[in-house]
Formats: sequence, structure tokens, C-alpha cells
Amino acid sequence: MKKQTMVQATFIMIVVGFLIKLLGVVNRIIVTRALTEEGIGVYMLISPTVMLLATLATIGLPVAIPALISRGDIKEKKVLSVSLFISLSLSSLITIIMFFVAHPISAYLLKDERVALPLMLVGPLLFVVSFTAILKSYFQGKENMTPGAISTMTEQIVRMVLSLLLITWLLPKGIAYAVVGLMLASIGGELVSAILLTVMFLNFKKKNYPKSDFKLPKLAPVNFKDVLGISIPTTGSRLIGTVTHFLEPIIVARMLFRMGYANEVATQMYGAVAGFAIPLLFMPSFVSSAVTQAIVPAISKAYKKFDFTTIHRRLSTAFRMAFFASGFYLVIVMIFPYEIMELLYNSRTGAEFLKVMAPVFLILYLQAPLVATLQAIGEAKFAMRASLIASFIKITLMTLLMLISGMNIWGLVLAILFNIVLLTCWYYVLAAKRVAYKLSIRKILNGAFVLGIIYFLGQYLRGALTFESQLLQVLIITGILFVAHSALALIAGLLPK
Repeated sequence: MKKQTMVQATFIMIVVGFLIKLLGVVNRIIVTRALTEEGIGVYMLISPTVMLLATLATIGLPVAIPALISRGDIKEKKVLSVSLFISLSLSSLITIIMFFVAHPISAYLLKDERVALPLMLVGPLLFVVSFTAILKSYFQGKENMTPGAISTMTEQIVRMVLSLLLITWLLPKGIAYAVVGLMLASIGGELVSAILLTVMFLNFKKKNYPKSDFKLPKLAPVNFKDVLGISIPTTGSRLIGTVTHFLEPIIVARMLFRMGYANEVATQMYGAVAGFAIPLLFMPSFVSSAVTQAIVPAISKAYKKFDFTTIHRRLSTAFRMAFFASGFYLVIVMIFPYEIMELLYNSRTGAEFLKVMAPVFLILYLQAPLVATLQAIGEAKFAMRASLIASFIKITLMTLLMLISGMNIWGLVLAILFNIVLLTCWYYVLAAKRVAYKLSIRKILNGAFVLGIIYFLGQYLRGALTFESQLLQVLIITGILFVAHSALALIAGLLPK
């Protein structure tokens, strides 16, 4: 397995990111249609808990391992041994704890006892997730993205097939058992990924380290210090988002219950936002993620030379890419909210939120380049502090808004949108201070003008061009609008160079 250049690695991340996102969409379509709206609501209640526990189980190891492996002056076997010991110990502890607290969490926090059984399966899932994360991180440290890409795509395909089979088999027994089937499908997918990574790891060791054995090395406190010295600060940053996400369904469930909504209704209302609307709005995230990872080294190098011109150019390029890809996608979502929901999920649940949330989500895609800039110039702590304060404001605002009569789930929606605007503006102010970057007002107005034209042209075509097939109408109008969007972006000087 050859070491890859940064350009090759970035290209792999973009292609794989797209394919994984595509597989994720297909998987979500299958799961949503099989699990029903009620089942999606139940699954979305436990999803933040799974994310929080996964963050605790991996404790920043996916960041620490590549950093240590790439140095070359630390024994790889000790890094992997320490990482496996830490991760498997934490997974065991979480599994034992969840066995005893699953029922109290479901009954008193999430207000839906159907989530108790799926919560008990979080522990076994974490074992496999932790193991695959460590092996993927090892190959990343070796600057080889191919094994991680192959295993992730395989995991998605296996999960997709198992989801359909297990949900169909278990749904007649009840929604809780259907969600258990979804959890088992996740475990199965991760297990296949772990086996595949293990085979590739053994082949890699045999080819590059033929004299290597698999005896456990003697570990010293310094080995744990090396790993934890990087992983713990990283975990602190990630925990902010995951803890906020963990508290979100708990507060929503309690507020809606307090307003008089039945548990099943509250679960469906939360699922409409978190399970249907938001995943659709996050669809173009793989583009900003790949571009962001690509600009970090360049910005870091330029900052050391105080070359602010290069930093500004990289940031502007990232913003243009975010505008071109994400802006167009979000306008299409605003034009066809109900049609897209029906085509993907065979349901209109959550479509009413798309028109309101889509314009603000364009601002969200400007966050990634700003955060990447702060990380590249060594100011990640300021970004973490801003994220912590903004998360607290979001939780507070969400609670207050949901207390208002008639607001119900819209309190959550408005709090999410306010958080996006606040955090993006905050990151921009921090970046502007550190690298003297200023957004071009003319470019912002040009971008708004282009998207406005595309939106109104789309609404006109939607009424003028009618076909028997809803899918055909969406595809033809989207094609026409893409050509118009590209031409207008070119004229306005908004295409990325």
C-alpha cells in the first residue's frame, strides 16, 4: 500500500464522501420506508445518546493515533496497544452502565419506554465502532486513505441490506423491536468493516514489517501519556456538540409532554425535524468537509510566513465552493420540499420545516472554512469556547421558546437556526481579527441575487412544466436550473477558481 500525496488523499475523501453520502441516502430511504415515521422518531431519540457514548468510548483516539503514527519516532505497537486498551475498557464500562440505566433513561428522560431495549445494544455497537476507528486511524497515520474508504463503503452496503431484512422481520413484533433490528444492522455492518480492516492490517504488516510479531509490548505510563495528551483535549471539543445533541431530545420530549402531547406524538414531532428535515439539509456537507481538510495545511503554512494574501484567497475559494454546491442544492430543496420528501421517504413529514431552515443552512456551510482557519492558525481554543457558549444559549433558547403556547416543535427549529447564525458570525469575527479577512459585500449581494433568480425561476418552471411523473419534473427543472445557476455564477464572478 503506497503512501498517498495530499492531493490524492483529498480526492479520495471527496469521491468517497460523495459515495458514502449517496449510500447513506439510499440507506435512509430504505430505513424510513420500512421503519415508518413513528419508528424514525424512536430511533432519533436514541441517536444523540449513541453519538455521545461513541465520543466517550473513542475519547479522541482517531485524532491522536494518526498524529503519533505519522511522527515515526514512537513505536506503533505501543500506540495501538494503549489505544485498544483504553477504548475497549471504556466500551466495557459503558456497556455495564447502560445495562442498568437504559430503562430509567427511557422512562424518565426520553419519556418513551420503547427506547430501552435499543439502548442496551449501544454497548456492543461501541466495541466494534471503537475497534474500526482505531484501525482506520492507523492507516490515516500512514497517509493511506484507501483501507478506511473501502471498509466504510462496505459497512454502508452491509448495513443497508441487513436493515431491510431485520426491520421487515421484526416490525410485526413492534416498533421497539424494529429499532433493535436497525441497531443490529449497524453492529453487523461495523463487524464486517472490522474484519475487512483486520485483513488489510495483517497484509500491510506482513508486507512492510515481515519480522513483526503480535506479542503484547510492555506498556509504561509514558505510553498512555503520549496518547491521552492528544486525545483528551480533542474529546473536550467534540463533547460540546455531542452533549448538546444528547440533551436536545430529552428537553424536547419533556417540554412537549408538559404541553399535553402524548409520548408517541412528541416522538413523531421530534423525528420530523431531526430524522427527516435536518438530514436532507446536511446532504452537501461532504463537499465542505473535503475542501476544509484540503485548505488547512495551506493556511497553516501561509500563516507561519504571515502571508495573509494566500489565506484570504484560500478562504474565498472555500466560500465560493460552499456557495456553488450548497447554495444550489438548498434552493432546490426550497422549490421542491414536498416532492423531495415524497420521492425519498414516501412521506411529507418534515417538509414544512425545509423552506424555513434551508436559507439559514447556507450560512452553516460557511462555518467549516472559518473553523478550519482558526484550527490552522492555532486558535482552536477560541472556536471551542464560542461553541460552548453558543450551545448553552441554544439549549436555553430552545427551552424558553417551547414554553410559549402554540410554539411546540418550532421552538427547537428556531433555536437551531439562531445557533447557526450566532456561531457563524462569531467564528467570522474571530477569523477577521486573527487574519484580517473581510467578506466582500458585493460578492454577498451577487450571491443572494443569483440564488433569488434561481428560486423564482424554479417556482415559475414548477408551475409551467408539468409531467405525469413527479420525479421527471424534479429532474428536468433541476437540470435547467443548474445550467442557469452555473451561468449566473460565472457572470457574477462566484465560481471557484
